[in-house]
Amino acid sequence: MNTFTRTALVPAALTLTALTVGAASAQQTGQRQMTPEMQARLKAMQPITDLAQTVRLLPDLEKNRATALSKAQAAQLLPILTTLQKAAAVQPNDAGKYLTQIEDKILTSKQLTALDGLFLKAEKEREAQRAQRQSAQGGGQTAGARIPGLPGGLGALGGNRSGGQGAQGQPGQFNPFKQDRLADQLKAYVALLKKK
Repeated sequence: MNTFTRTALVPAALTLTALTVGAASAQQTGQRQMTPEMQARLKAMQPITDLAQTVRLLPDLEKNRATALSKAQAAQLLPILTTLQKAAAVQPNDAGKYLTQIEDKILTSKQLTALDGLFLKAEKEREAQRAQRQSAQGGGQTAGARIPGLPGGLGALGGNRSGGQGAQGQPGQFNPFKQDRLADQLKAYVALLKKK
């Protein structure tokens, strides 16, 4: 599968899933559906979300010797990852450029195919977790859909969540690579790549 197909399919699937879950959740629990403003924010966040998902799955390529990054690939990827670690915020345009660079210039077609499989596996796991939460909550969902790289899921986009999410749901005003597990995972992955 070429990069264009993967780049087109994965974001479309994630967006469709998020929109479907958001609409179904709103209908089942009596909450309002996503407003056009929320949909626009979600669309603007898509490059950041895609990059966060890719970076989150890159360490899994190292588990298979055939898909592990070479020393040369690690050298190309490290400047991108360290930039992401240090950035105060990630802009959607920058996220798109980084993702294109990773997919088109650094990873091989074999690695991209493996990454596609990891994307699909992760999506199936999220769907199973979502279904389990919905059945445990009596068919409703109270916290909004979870979007990788977006703190608080769709609820954060609406600005209705408490806990200081603030501008983090705004495109280009937060850095998912400084958030909790993704920050820790990225730090460990950068250390691994530096050893190559």
